Amino acid sequence: MDDPGNIPGPQTPPGPGLRARVLRLASGPKAMKIAGLTVLRVLAALGSLISVMAIVRLFPANAAGEFFVFLAMAQFVAGAALGPLLTLAIRFGPVHRTDGDREALGRLILFGGGAIGLVTGIVLLAHPLVMRAGALVPGEAWIFAAAAGLTGAMAFLGGLARVNDKVIAAIVPENILRPAGLALAAITLWLTGAAAFPALSAAYGLVLLTVCAVLAAMGPWRSARFALAGLAAYRPYFKAYGPLVAYGLVSTALTTFDILIVSHVVSVEAVPAYKAALQYAMLLTTGVIFANLIYGPQIAIAHAKSDLPTLQRLARSSSRLALGFYALAFAPLLTGPFLFELAFGEAGRQAWGLALILCAGRFVNAWFGSVTNIANLSGRTTLLALMQGASVVILLALGPVLGAQLGSTGVAIASALAISSWAAATSIMLQQRLKLKMGPI
Repeated sequence: MDDPGNIPGPQTPPGPGLRARVLRLASGPKAMKIAGLTVLRVLAALGSLISVMAIVRLFPANAAGEFFVFLAMAQFVAGAALGPLLTLAIRFGPVHRTDGDREALGRLILFGGGAIGLVTGIVLLAHPLVMRAGALVPGEAWIFAAAAGLTGAMAFLGGLARVNDKVIAAIVPENILRPAGLALAAITLWLTGAAAFPALSAAYGLVLLTVCAVLAAMGPWRSARFALAGLAAYRPYFKAYGPLVAYGLVSTALTTFDILIVSHVVSVEAVPAYKAALQYAMLLTTGVIFANLIYGPQIAIAHAKSDLPTLQRLARSSSRLALGFYALAFAPLLTGPFLFELAFGEAGRQAWGLALILCAGRFVNAWFGSVTNIANLSGRTTLLALMQGASVVILLALGPVLGAQLGSTGVAIASALAISSWAAATSIMLQQRLKLKMGPI
């Protein structure tokens, strides 16, 4: 008779192996969407780098410098005053469309269109005053106003395309078509002997107009109904717009003011090398973007459930992923200035040295991973804006002083300190308030 202890009872079926779990994750629709978004983001970063490379190599230093100053100012105005339209479109648009409220969706579109028209008009009128005060913005008033307005329209139309379920398709015009069009315009102008700032700024306006036309074709126009309504109907948009403008102001200033400081404290001819270094440093943020795409929804769910262990695990995983991407992008810098000289010509060696400083400043961002995402999703957006605002003050205080003493290197040091300080300060505050340990270990 068999020993009862040897009689096999109900057995727990073995769990799927590591290979099976990886294959199941990689074959899911969500994973495919994340992979597609990540590939597009990487292509966008490379496309922007190539467009900068074309301008730096083909245009005289003063012409390239003037264009990059023009571009930085247009991006600052659009990012601060019109960048919130993207968030408004994503926040309110899907709700209106899901509820079948066509009038509300129409009001959202009218609100965005009105804001774009108003800001463009103000910029057009204010441009001559700025020119008299010290020629802060180079170029013609109408071209600059068009560039600022179209940049804001591009953000808003991209948000409306996402409302219409064109999430991946909306990334292509803004992040790939725009830098590709700018690079093609620069090459064409060089071949025709018109490598000058006025021609390039006008060509960029045409590129933006084309991108906006492509995005407009993706909008939810058929789901909207346009009708007259009182100001009370627009109150939710006005209420949300103010805090977003404050956040957009400081976040955009961090990515554009250093260019302006270089042009005014050092020289406009020094801007191309600095812009090349800055654009390369932007590659290092790909890891943070990737981490936000993967872990963002999980972080939101974990915070909503007050699941601190899961939130801690996600924070650590996002840091490790961002740090891995950082290492891949930083590695080519360790080979010396050869690659930069090959890409950017005479400005390559200086750009390589500046890139080392700017990339070192972004190490803190990679170390702490999705700090911005965690702050926003946990309702600490005001804290994030305050920390970034303090970093803008650091940049404005140290940039001109160090720039006057050390040239572009001094401005890069100030920028690196500003970028790293807000990430470190925000992470420390989040650790205290959420009881999280930020970082990969």
